[in-house]
Amino acid sequence: MNRARFDLRWPLVTSLGIAALSCRTPETPASIPPAAPASASLETDDDVGDDSEGASEEVSELAAYIAANYTKTESRIPMRDGTELFTAIFSPKNAVGPVPMMLMRTPYSVDPYGPTGMPGKIGPSEELTHEGWIFVHQDVRGCFMSGGEFVNMTPHIAAKRGKQDVDESTDTYDTIEWLLANVQGHNGRVGQWGISYPGFYAAAGMINAHPALVAVSPQAPIADWFFDDFHHHGAFFLPHAFNFLARFGIKRDGLTKEWPPRFEHGTPDGYRFFQDLGPLSNVNEHHFEGKIAFWNKAIEHPNYDDFWQARNLLPHLHDVAPAVMVVGGWFDAEDLYGSLNIYRSIEAKNPKVDNRLVMGPWRRGGWGRSEGDRLGDIPFGANTAADYRAKIEAPFFRQHLPTGPHRLHSRRACSRPGTIRGVVSSSGHQPPKASSTTPPRTEN
Repeated sequence: MNRARFDLRWPLVTSLGIAALSCRTPETPASIPPAAPASASLETDDDVGDDSEGASEEVSELAAYIAANYTKTESRIPMRDGTELFTAIFSPKNAVGPVPMMLMRTPYSVDPYGPTGMPGKIGPSEELTHEGWIFVHQDVRGCFMSGGEFVNMTPHIAAKRGKQDVDESTDTYDTIEWLLANVQGHNGRVGQWGISYPGFYAAAGMINAHPALVAVSPQAPIADWFFDDFHHHGAFFLPHAFNFLARFGIKRDGLTKEWPPRFEHGTPDGYRFFQDLGPLSNVNEHHFEGKIAFWNKAIEHPNYDDFWQARNLLPHLHDVAPAVMVVGGWFDAEDLYGSLNIYRSIEAKNPKVDNRLVMGPWRRGGWGRSEGDRLGDIPFGANTAADYRAKIEAPFFRQHLPTGPHRLHSRRACSRPGTIRGVVSSSGHQPPKASSTTPPRTEN
């Protein structure tokens, strides 16, 4: 059996590190074992935490920088079917020449709303925020202040017959088209990123992408909800599905700037709550009262039938033109399956695309909001996440989104051979040197 050509040159058991697999793998796609995808609570603005001490001070400093150096405008961007999506645009006050735009689309709200409401974070990292680019945040269709009907894991429409056939690919395309025509100071280049559910929107947005979309980073992206989050290879994760949908699954009553109220379990003992719940029929009988539509669908479809298959993004990841950097964490308990398999699908279907995979010793999203120097009480001896943001993520976007004028890109081949680079290792181990040649194939 052919194995992925991973040249990991440090002890697999005793050390942890970042591996960045860039561009080309063997003639046959790298065989990434389908990891048992993990738990099902999805990241919202309410449960984002930080592993590092001093994180709140750093966020406060960044928020002050954003408020001092960016102006905010809000727009309702029309889609091809007439639906308008609420969008916040953050433009640098002192841009030097035309700059690229970075887009993040989310179902979790682009709050704070209002022209004077500035968030504590506008880009994927502090490094990129200091680049002075234009950052764009958008409520996806049917969420918070955007119009339309929300559909979980929007099925991709492969054969579109008219303006009413819309999905996340068309909404991303139409958003970029409007931004190019209506935002001042851009250079015609657009990048997109997102973590967890926003990672799904980033991945969906690069299908039949707008020519101006030149770099995309789906991070811990959902690929297929029968394997990510709510199910692990089909095993239903009751606490995770229940706790997420109890709030996120509540249908809004018109446009809103507010989250629904949190579910009150009546006890701090989660194990006892679900042990005492009894059969699944008790969820609606005692708690949801049939009002959570996606919960009802999940229970009605216990097997991998058409309902789930329609929400599988992987078969549609062809005709991808932007450069791609998929990011994931080995300790991600929700969307590890999505990271590995979206990378693998792009690699198999798009042989000329600059396609990269970055994996590190992180929980979901930890690479974006912590130093990455530990997992719980286990120290790594290095700031793995900070190194990723400075040495991998920021250079990726800088390479594809330089300042200055830009001509719309065409599909291009990667210029480098396949490499895998160990960037950091655990305490007591020196990181391996970057490999400049294709690692040797290992076969069993």
